[in-house]
Amino acid sequence: MPFRDIATSDSIYLVPGTATSLDAKQIRTLDRLAQAGLGIIVPQSDAAALTNDKKIKSSHVFTTVNIQNYLDAPSKQKIVVIQGDESDDQIQTFLEHNEQIPCVFIDIDISQLSRLHASRRFVHLAKEASFPIIHKLTYNTETAKTPGINLLRKDLFILKLGMDGGSLLVDALGDGVLVDAPFDIDFLRSASFGLLQGSRMRNVKTEFVSCPSCGRTLFDLQEVTQMISERTGHLPGVTIAIMGCIVNGPGEMADADFGYVGGAPGKVDLYVGKEVVKRGIPNEIACDALVDLIKEYDRWTDPPADDDDQSAAQGEDGKQVSQNNAVVA
Repeated sequence: MPFRDIATSDSIYLVPGTATSLDAKQIRTLDRLAQAGLGIIVPQSDAAALTNDKKIKSSHVFTTVNIQNYLDAPSKQKIVVIQGDESDDQIQTFLEHNEQIPCVFIDIDISQLSRLHASRRFVHLAKEASFPIIHKLTYNTETAKTPGINLLRKDLFILKLGMDGGSLLVDALGDGVLVDAPFDIDFLRSASFGLLQGSRMRNVKTEFVSCPSCGRTLFDLQEVTQMISERTGHLPGVTIAIMGCIVNGPGEMADADFGYVGGAPGKVDLYVGKEVVKRGIPNEIACDALVDLIKEYDRWTDPPADDDDQSAAQGEDGKQVSQNNAVVA
Protein backbone atom coordinates (compact mmCIF):
# COMPACT_ATOMS: atom_id res chain seq x y z
CA MET A 1 0.00 0.00 0.00
CA PRO A 2 -0.66 2.45 -1.57
CA PHE A 3 -1.33 0.99 -5.04
CA ARG A 4 1.45 1.13 -7.59
CA ASP A 5 -0.91 2.29 -10.33
CA ILE A 6 -4.55 2.20 -11.33
CA ALA A 7 -4.34 -1.35 -12.69
CA THR A 8 -2.88 -2.99 -9.59
CA SER A 9 -4.33 -3.85 -6.20
CA ASP A 10 -2.37 -4.48 -3.03
CA SER A 11 -5.25 -4.75 -0.57
CA ILE A 12 -9.00 -5.16 -0.25
CA TYR A 13 -10.84 -3.21 2.44
CA LEU A 14 -14.03 -4.81 3.79
CA VAL A 15 -16.34 -2.23 5.33
CA PRO A 16 -17.68 -3.10 8.84
CA GLY A 17 -20.12 -6.00 8.81
CA THR A 18 -19.11 -7.31 5.39
CA ALA A 19 -16.85 -10.13 6.59
CA THR A 20 -19.57 -11.61 8.81
CA SER A 21 -22.01 -11.86 5.90
CA LEU A 22 -19.76 -13.60 3.38
CA ASP A 23 -20.73 -17.07 2.19
CA ALA A 24 -18.29 -19.97 1.80
CA LYS A 25 -17.67 -19.28 -1.90
CA GLN A 26 -16.83 -15.64 -1.27
CA ILE A 27 -14.44 -16.55 1.55
CA ARG A 28 -12.68 -19.07 -0.73
CA THR A 29 -12.27 -16.34 -3.34
CA LEU A 30 -10.74 -14.01 -0.74
CA ASP A 31 -8.45 -16.81 0.40
CA ARG A 32 -7.17 -17.35 -3.15
CA LEU A 33 -6.56 -13.63 -3.55
CA ALA A 34 -4.75 -13.56 -0.20
CA GLN A 35 -2.55 -16.47 -1.22
CA ALA A 36 -1.64 -14.50 -4.35
CA GLY A 37 -0.37 -11.68 -2.15
CA LEU A 38 -3.42 -9.47 -1.73
CA GLY A 39 -3.92 -8.06 1.76
CA ILE A 40 -7.37 -8.28 3.38
CA ILE A 41 -8.24 -5.34 5.66
CA VAL A 42 -11.13 -5.73 8.13
CA PRO A 43 -12.21 -4.15 11.43
CA GLN A 44 -10.88 -5.98 14.50
CA SER A 45 -14.42 -7.08 15.41
CA ASP A 46 -14.87 -8.82 12.03
CA ALA A 47 -11.50 -10.58 11.81
CA ALA A 48 -12.65 -13.80 13.49
CA ALA A 49 -15.22 -14.35 10.71
CA LEU A 50 -12.33 -14.79 8.28
CA THR A 51 -9.65 -16.45 10.41
CA ASN A 52 -11.64 -18.87 12.62
CA ASP A 53 -11.23 -22.51 11.58
CA LYS A 54 -8.32 -21.31 9.40
CA LYS A 55 -10.63 -20.13 6.61
CA ILE A 56 -7.98 -17.53 5.75
CA LYS A 57 -4.52 -17.45 7.29
CA SER A 58 -4.27 -14.75 9.93
CA SER A 59 -1.00 -13.60 8.34
CA HIS A 60 -3.03 -12.48 5.31
CA VAL A 61 -5.53 -10.43 7.35
CA PHE A 62 -4.87 -6.88 8.53
CA THR A 63 -7.16 -5.55 11.25
CA THR A 64 -8.07 -1.94 11.95
CA VAL A 65 -7.92 -0.86 15.60
CA ASN A 66 -8.11 2.50 17.36
CA ILE A 67 -5.16 3.97 19.17
CA GLN A 68 -6.53 3.16 22.63
CA ASN A 69 -6.73 -0.59 21.86
CA TYR A 70 -3.61 -0.83 19.73
CA LEU A 71 -1.27 -2.39 22.28
CA ASP A 72 -3.88 -4.87 23.57
CA ALA A 73 -5.27 -5.99 20.20
CA PRO A 74 -4.47 -9.69 19.56
CA SER A 75 -3.71 -9.34 15.86
CA LYS A 76 -0.06 -9.00 14.87
CA GLN A 77 -0.92 -7.09 11.69
CA LYS A 78 -2.67 -3.98 12.87
CA ILE A 79 -3.63 -0.81 11.04
CA VAL A 80 -4.24 1.99 13.51
CA VAL A 81 -7.21 4.28 12.83
CA ILE A 82 -6.68 7.87 13.96
CA GLN A 83 -9.97 9.65 14.69
CA GLY A 84 -8.55 13.05 15.58
CA ASP A 85 -9.68 13.25 19.21
CA GLU A 86 -6.64 11.43 20.63
CA SER A 87 -4.48 13.29 23.13
CA ASP A 88 -0.87 14.17 22.38
CA ASP A 89 0.21 11.67 25.05
CA GLN A 90 -1.79 8.84 23.43
CA ILE A 91 -0.28 9.59 20.05
CA GLN A 92 3.22 9.78 21.50
CA THR A 93 2.78 6.40 23.24
CA PHE A 94 1.63 4.86 19.98
CA LEU A 95 4.57 6.36 18.08
CA GLU A 96 6.97 4.84 20.60
CA HIS A 97 5.45 1.34 20.12
CA ASN A 98 4.31 1.29 16.48
CA GLU A 99 6.18 -1.98 15.73
CA GLN A 100 6.52 -1.23 12.02
CA ILE A 101 2.80 -1.23 11.31
CA PRO A 102 1.84 -1.38 7.60
CA CYS A 103 0.05 1.98 7.61
CA VAL A 104 -2.23 4.37 9.51
CA PHE A 105 -5.76 5.36 8.50
CA ILE A 106 -6.85 8.90 9.37
CA ASP A 107 -10.65 8.76 9.68
CA ILE A 108 -12.04 12.03 11.07
CA ASP A 109 -15.64 12.43 12.22
CA ILE A 110 -16.30 15.72 10.42
CA SER A 111 -19.47 16.32 12.46
CA GLN A 112 -17.21 16.80 15.50
CA LEU A 113 -13.85 17.95 14.14
CA SER A 114 -12.25 19.72 11.21
CA ARG A 115 -10.75 17.07 8.92
CA LEU A 116 -8.08 19.50 7.76
CA HIS A 117 -6.89 20.60 11.19
CA ALA A 118 -7.16 17.21 12.91
CA SER A 119 -5.28 15.49 10.09
CA ARG A 120 -2.55 18.13 10.02
CA ARG A 121 -2.10 17.77 13.77
CA PHE A 122 -1.48 14.02 13.61
CA VAL A 123 0.81 14.26 10.57
CA HIS A 124 2.86 16.91 12.38
CA LEU A 125 3.20 14.75 15.51
CA ALA A 126 4.13 11.73 13.40
CA LYS A 127 6.55 13.54 11.09
CA GLU A 128 9.46 11.31 12.13
CA ALA A 129 7.51 8.07 11.62
CA SER A 130 8.09 5.89 8.55
CA PHE A 131 4.64 4.31 8.12
CA PRO A 132 2.37 5.39 5.21
CA ILE A 133 -0.61 7.57 6.11
CA ILE A 134 -3.89 6.89 4.31
CA HIS A 135 -6.75 9.39 4.53
CA LYS A 136 -10.09 7.59 4.85
CA LEU A 137 -12.77 9.73 3.21
CA THR A 138 -16.19 8.29 4.07
CA TYR A 139 -19.50 9.49 2.64
CA ASN A 140 -23.08 8.26 2.83
CA THR A 141 -25.97 9.08 0.50
CA GLU A 142 -26.45 12.41 2.26
CA THR A 143 -22.90 13.62 2.89
CA ALA A 144 -21.89 12.75 -0.70
CA LYS A 145 -24.39 15.31 -1.99
CA THR A 146 -23.53 18.92 -2.67
CA PRO A 147 -25.31 21.33 -0.29
CA GLY A 148 -28.43 22.72 -1.92
CA ILE A 149 -28.60 19.97 -4.55
CA ASN A 150 -30.54 16.88 -3.52
CA LEU A 151 -28.82 14.61 -6.05
CA LEU A 152 -25.83 12.28 -6.08
CA ARG A 153 -23.88 13.84 -8.92
CA LYS A 154 -20.50 12.42 -9.82
CA ASP A 155 -19.13 15.68 -11.20
CA LEU A 156 -19.94 17.59 -8.01
CA PHE A 157 -18.70 14.73 -5.81
CA ILE A 158 -15.30 14.96 -7.51
CA LEU A 159 -15.12 18.62 -6.44
CA LYS A 160 -16.01 17.64 -2.86
CA LEU A 161 -13.38 14.90 -2.92
CA GLY A 162 -10.78 17.35 -4.13
CA MET A 163 -11.57 19.80 -1.34
CA ASP A 164 -11.56 17.12 1.37
CA GLY A 165 -8.53 15.10 0.29
CA GLY A 166 -6.64 17.34 -2.09
CA SER A 167 -6.21 20.07 0.51
CA LEU A 168 -4.05 17.62 2.48
CA LEU A 169 -2.32 15.68 -0.28
CA VAL A 170 -1.06 18.72 -2.18
CA ASP A 171 1.00 19.57 0.91
CA ALA A 172 2.37 15.99 1.04
CA LEU A 173 0.38 15.30 4.23
CA GLY A 174 -0.36 11.68 3.41
CA ASP A 175 0.48 8.81 1.09
CA GLY A 176 -2.90 7.71 -0.21
CA VAL A 177 -6.68 7.75 0.18
CA LEU A 178 -9.43 5.28 1.01
CA VAL A 179 -12.66 6.57 -0.52
CA ASP A 180 -15.88 4.97 0.75
CA ALA A 181 -18.94 6.39 -1.02
CA PRO A 182 -22.26 5.35 -2.63
CA PHE A 183 -20.99 5.22 -6.21
CA ASP A 184 -19.91 2.36 -8.49
CA ILE A 185 -16.45 0.98 -7.89
CA ASP A 186 -15.05 1.97 -11.31
CA PHE A 187 -15.96 5.62 -10.73
CA LEU A 188 -14.44 5.59 -7.24
CA ARG A 189 -11.22 4.06 -8.53
CA SER A 190 -10.96 6.62 -11.34
CA ALA A 191 -11.80 9.54 -9.02
CA SER A 192 -9.33 8.36 -6.37
CA PHE A 193 -6.43 8.08 -8.79
CA GLY A 194 -7.46 11.35 -10.41
CA LEU A 195 -7.19 12.96 -6.98
CA LEU A 196 -3.71 11.50 -6.50
CA GLN A 197 -2.59 12.65 -9.95
CA GLY A 198 -3.96 16.14 -9.33
CA SER A 199 -1.95 16.16 -6.09
CA ARG A 200 1.20 15.12 -8.01
CA MET A 201 1.41 11.78 -6.19
CA ARG A 202 0.67 9.38 -9.07
CA ASN A 203 0.73 9.42 -12.85
CA VAL A 204 -1.91 7.05 -14.14
CA LYS A 205 -3.38 8.90 -17.12
CA THR A 206 -2.57 11.67 -19.56
CA GLU A 207 -1.86 15.08 -18.07
CA PHE A 208 -3.59 17.95 -19.88
CA VAL A 209 -2.57 21.61 -19.76
CA SER A 210 -4.96 24.19 -21.16
CA CYS A 211 -5.12 27.98 -21.33
CA PRO A 212 -8.19 29.64 -19.73
CA SER A 213 -9.45 30.98 -23.10
CA CYS A 214 -9.71 34.63 -24.13
CA GLY A 215 -10.63 36.76 -27.13
CA ARG A 216 -7.60 35.50 -29.07
CA THR A 217 -8.66 31.84 -28.85
CA LEU A 218 -8.96 30.43 -32.37
CA PHE A 219 -11.16 27.38 -31.65
CA ASP A 220 -13.74 26.18 -29.12
CA LEU A 221 -11.34 25.35 -26.30
CA GLN A 222 -13.73 23.24 -24.22
CA GLU A 223 -14.98 21.22 -27.18
CA VAL A 224 -11.50 20.55 -28.53
CA THR A 225 -10.09 19.69 -25.09
CA GLN A 226 -12.91 17.19 -24.58
CA MET A 227 -12.31 15.65 -28.01
CA ILE A 228 -8.56 15.32 -27.44
CA SER A 229 -8.99 13.90 -23.92
CA GLU A 230 -11.36 11.24 -25.24
CA ARG A 231 -8.80 10.17 -27.84
CA THR A 232 -5.63 10.43 -25.75
CA GLY A 233 -6.63 10.27 -22.07
CA HIS A 234 -5.19 6.77 -21.55
CA LEU A 235 -1.49 7.66 -21.83
CA PRO A 236 0.13 7.86 -18.38
CA GLY A 237 3.36 9.81 -18.42
CA VAL A 238 2.33 11.94 -21.41
CA THR A 239 1.51 15.66 -21.04
CA ILE A 240 -0.50 17.39 -23.78
CA ALA A 241 -0.98 21.17 -23.88
CA ILE A 242 -4.03 22.64 -25.62
CA MET A 243 -3.60 26.36 -26.29
CA GLY A 244 -5.98 28.67 -28.13
CA CYS A 245 -3.38 30.92 -29.76
CA ILE A 246 0.35 31.36 -30.33
CA VAL A 247 0.64 34.52 -28.23
CA ASN A 248 0.99 32.87 -24.83
CA GLY A 249 0.59 29.22 -25.83
CA PRO A 250 4.23 28.18 -26.38
CA GLY A 251 5.32 29.74 -23.09
CA GLU A 252 2.49 28.26 -21.01
CA MET A 253 3.04 24.78 -22.46
CA ALA A 254 6.82 24.74 -22.01
CA ASP A 255 6.79 21.58 -19.87
CA ALA A 256 4.40 19.60 -22.11
CA ASP A 257 5.45 16.69 -24.30
CA PHE A 258 3.08 17.65 -27.12
CA GLY A 259 1.26 20.87 -27.95
CA TYR A 260 -1.94 21.62 -29.87
CA VAL A 261 -1.97 25.37 -30.58
CA GLY A 262 -4.27 27.61 -32.61
CA GLY A 263 -2.01 29.10 -35.28
CA ALA A 264 -4.54 30.88 -37.49
CA PRO A 265 -8.33 30.86 -37.99
CA GLY A 266 -9.27 27.27 -38.77
CA LYS A 267 -5.64 26.11 -38.48
CA VAL A 268 -3.63 24.34 -35.77
CA ASP A 269 0.11 24.05 -35.15
CA LEU A 270 1.51 20.96 -33.41
CA TYR A 271 4.50 21.06 -31.09
CA VAL A 272 6.89 18.53 -29.60
CA GLY A 273 8.23 20.14 -26.47
CA LYS A 274 8.95 23.77 -27.33
CA GLU A 275 9.47 23.12 -31.04
CA VAL A 276 6.74 23.47 -33.65
CA VAL A 277 6.88 20.45 -35.97
CA LYS A 278 3.70 20.81 -38.05
CA ARG A 279 1.98 24.03 -39.11
CA GLY A 280 -1.37 25.02 -40.59
CA ILE A 281 -3.25 21.75 -40.02
CA PRO A 282 -7.01 22.16 -40.67
CA ASN A 283 -9.09 21.94 -37.50
CA GLU A 284 -11.06 19.01 -38.88
CA ILE A 285 -8.04 16.68 -38.99
CA ALA A 286 -5.85 18.24 -36.29
CA CYS A 287 -6.83 15.74 -33.59
CA ASP A 288 -5.96 12.82 -35.88
CA ALA A 289 -2.67 14.53 -36.70
CA LEU A 290 -1.91 14.86 -32.97
CA VAL A 291 -2.51 11.13 -32.47
CA ASP A 292 -0.23 10.36 -35.43
CA LEU A 293 2.45 12.62 -33.94
CA ILE A 294 2.28 10.84 -30.59
CA LYS A 295 2.65 7.52 -32.41
CA GLU A 296 5.55 8.89 -34.43
CA TYR A 297 7.44 9.65 -31.22
CA ASP A 298 6.63 6.21 -29.80
CA ARG A 299 4.52 7.50 -26.90
CA TRP A 300 1.26 5.86 -27.98
CA THR A 301 -0.41 2.76 -26.57
CA ASP A 302 -3.81 1.46 -27.62
CA PRO A 303 -6.61 2.19 -25.14
CA PRO A 304 -7.84 -0.73 -23.02
CA ALA A 305 -10.92 -2.56 -24.21
CA ASP A 306 -14.18 -1.33 -22.71
CA ASP A 307 -15.64 -3.53 -19.99
CA ASP A 308 -19.37 -3.88 -20.58
CA ASP A 309 -19.92 -5.93 -17.45
CA GLN A 310 -21.74 -3.66 -15.02
CA SER A 311 -22.68 -6.46 -12.63
CA ALA A 312 -20.40 -5.10 -9.91
CA ALA A 313 -22.39 -1.89 -9.75
CA GLN A 314 -25.86 -3.39 -10.18
CA GLY A 315 -28.02 -5.91 -8.40
CA GLU A 316 -29.67 -8.92 -10.00
CA ASP A 317 -32.70 -6.83 -10.92
CA GLY A 318 -30.50 -4.31 -12.73
CA LYS A 319 -30.95 -1.60 -10.11
CA GLN A 320 -28.03 0.29 -8.66
CA VAL A 321 -26.62 -1.35 -5.56
CA SER A 322 -27.25 0.97 -2.62
CA GLN A 323 -24.40 0.12 -0.27
CA ASN A 324 -21.13 2.00 -0.32
CA ASN A 325 -18.06 0.80 -2.16
CA ALA A 326 -14.55 1.55 -1.01
CA VAL A 327 -11.30 2.01 -2.92
CA VAL A 328 -7.82 2.30 -1.44
CA ALA A 329 -5.46 4.26 -3.65
